[in-house]
Amino acid sequence: MLPFVRAAMPIVTALTLLAACGTPAAVTFTTPPAAVTSPTPQVATPSISPSPPTATSPIPKIPDPVTVEIPVKGAALLVLDITSVICSPRPTCVASVPKIAVLIKKARDAKVPVIYSQTPTAGSTFIADIAPQPGDAAVSGRADKFFGTNLEQILKDKGVETAVVVGSAANGAVLYTTFGLGLRGITVVVAQDGISGDPEFTETLTRWQLLNEPGFANPNNTPLDKGHVTLSTTDRITFK
Repeated sequence: MLPFVRAAMPIVTALTLLAACGTPAAVTFTTPPAAVTSPTPQVATPSISPSPPTATSPIPKIPDPVTVEIPVKGAALLVLDITSVICSPRPTCVASVPKIAVLIKKARDAKVPVIYSQTPTAGSTFIADIAPQPGDAAVSGRADKFFGTNLEQILKDKGVETAVVVGSAANGAVLYTTFGLGLRGITVVVAQDGISGDPEFTETLTRWQLLNEPGFANPNNTPLDKGHVTLSTTDRITFK
């Protein structure tokens, strides 16, 4: 076979095969359909009404003051911080001074010792109408008149078993010193018209606390309940 024939045979063979197979079909690429997006459901937002105001706890009922007759033996009257610094700026305290003066007179007439306190504030002086007299004991201290003073020794020396308390502030010297008296086993009578505070609500709060101190509670205000507090008033207190 001639050389040029041999060289042409692969080409002929390839053309023959291509003809036998036919023209290849065009390949079509189909674009996938777009995803169908469902509309977002519209959810109605419920309207929220403002919460009603929180109910406040009512002020607990405080028993009425009671009449007490205090044995002279073992009694003392404590006049706490009725001074120019503590009392004079407070109208409610100034208004209580005449009533305290009447109670002091009752105590002096019955030979009941009167014990005074004041704060260690520069320039503090006792209110003239009810100032200590010669021989009256006095201490100087913060709210708890037992702390850093010799009040406990004074009470022991005088054999005090029942203490009548007046003064200011109701939620300061009166409250803390009265609790101190109770801790020492002393029965206490607080003349509620002889205590004062600012704001005035502190007087109400103090009266409730005095009768409901855990371990020393006298919630019914039983007169002269031993070791506890009794609420009275200056005109309902007598010394016999």
